[in-house]
Amino acid sequence: MSIKEIHYDPLKAVLGKFISRNVLMRRLFYAALGMLFLRQWHVRAELKRLSREKNKWDIFDAGSGYGQYTYLMGKLFPQNAILAVDVKEEQVEDCNWFAQRVGQKNATFVVDDLTTFRKPDSFDLALSVDVMEHILEDKAVYANVFASLRNGGVFIVSTPTTTEEAPSHDEGEAFSVIGEHVRQGYTEKEFREKMTRAGFVVEKLKYTYGPVWGKLAWMILQRIPMLLLSTSKLLAIIAVPWMLVLYLPAALFMWLDVHSNNKHGGGWMMVARKG
Repeated sequence: MSIKEIHYDPLKAVLGKFISRNVLMRRLFYAALGMLFLRQWHVRAELKRLSREKNKWDIFDAGSGYGQYTYLMGKLFPQNAILAVDVKEEQVEDCNWFAQRVGQKNATFVVDDLTTFRKPDSFDLALSVDVMEHILEDKAVYANVFASLRNGGVFIVSTPTTTEEAPSHDEGEAFSVIGEHVRQGYTEKEFREKMTRAGFVVEKLKYTYGPVWGKLAWMILQRIPMLLLSTSKLLAIIAVPWMLVLYLPAALFMWLDVHSNNKHGGGWMMVARKG
């Protein structure tokens, strides 16, 4: 079955203008992302676990985007410094503006390219969410993150999957159907090999967006609404009520996906360590 690609960049541009210098709207936007996107449920669970591991973390948000994960980490690790790097100057400026307005003094956003950015032995925790599928030179990024972590440092990566048998996702089981991606995702073998080649020890590699609960949540909260909105913004009159009515079962499905040992799925949650 062929799956129609969704192009998020036009919708992201609209959202960016809407929330760029509005504290309330950005707070609401971050809250909505945390509620609606399963990947953030998985990342939040992993970050909460790490926040109990020790008190002192110097943190690197590798590809900060809208800044929602930097904001989340600022709350989970309030006493620790966070350096957030992104290639988009406008987003970096907006995130710095927001951090200043809300008093998030432990976060700094800078413009840089992850394929060249390297700050040796500077961080204890690095996070990369929905980034590596956009970067062709991913090996350079993994090498740079490895060099930037201290010994024992942790690297959390969330990114789409693919399979050797269905690299184009013909069965619809992998959900990387975004037009802006440079790769469909990683196979388990490829992902492990690239991380190991960079020097990391893989501690955890888990499928997210599993074939039952994750897929149901994704269909309800992303796939169907985004297809409607990418067809016409006027269809928000259908998409928004759809998500409101079905949110509670979708939230249950996301919780079940986080707490399930999925045998396959549309995303990876990897935890790797330097040392």
